[in-house]
Amino acid sequence: MRSTHHLCFWLVTSLVIISVGSASAQITLPVSEEKVLYEVIGEFNNSGAASQQFGYFADITGLGNVFSSTSTKNETTALFTFVTNAMTFQVLNNGPFRIVDRTGTTTVYLNNGPSDFSNPATFSQGTPIQVSNYRQQVILNTLTNAFVTIHTNTITSVETFTLNGVAYRLGQAGKSFRTNFSGQVNTPGALPSGWFAGTSIGSKN
Repeated sequence: MRSTHHLCFWLVTSLVIISVGSASAQITLPVSEEKVLYEVIGEFNNSGAASQQFGYFADITGLGNVFSSTSTKNETTALFTFVTNAMTFQVLNNGPFRIVDRTGTTTVYLNNGPSDFSNPATFSQGTPIQVSNYRQQVILNTLTNAFVTIHTNTITSVETFTLNGVAYRLGQAGKSFRTNFSGQVNTPGALPSGWFAGTSIGSKN
């Protein structure tokens, strides 16, 4: 009886240790209020009311390197990419400014690259690791075709991914972050429709 009791105790203890070890091996890269989270670079294509925005992460707080190369850092070596599909629901004009409001969905991918800006589909070829609802306001200067945006993403789901043998989760469901873009619109009818770069900061929920 004592041997059986000791065996059961050992098994339970071992399972607890394994469970705790597994949990501790997973790192959440949190969405923290007023903390810089991500730096992003991308392009977009507009068609009527539809806007597709795609690009890659140039930095993710908590990860040492977000490229597969230490010397070449662009879309071809990016480990994390994103695609936003959005629809315009309102356009307002104020002097030289055009204000465009959109809603949609953003998906972040662990990329299996390389990605190529001439082929937007390559930015969604990886494994989805974060999905969020998206609302954007664009303020376009119609005299210069330069624009700024602010948009908010609220995370709806995250999936565990492994990088260099470590398990991570990018953010937490229910958390929000806001992103500011600076960008330039291309010549009408040309592709891409424009270019942008920006930074994401955690929001208060």
